[in-house]
Amino acid sequence: MSPLAARIVRELEERPRHFSDIVESHLDVPWRDLLGAWGEVRAADILQRDDGGHYLVPKDGPPPGSKR
Repeated sequence: MSPLAARIVRELEERPRHFSDIVESHLDVPWRDLLGAWGEVRAADILQRDDGGHYLVPKDGPPPGSKR
């Protein structure tokens, strides 16, 4: 996993975020690179979504109300 993808995973472990939040926190990264890293995170099959539509990566198993 690329360093950028690993950073996105860490951010999603800290708290759930919408995709737009991820984009806004990486405005210094070229769009193509960000989309590539996002693709890596998605391909890792670790993303879940909460009832509000936020993406998250659980640290200790799936949280209540999450959806894959």
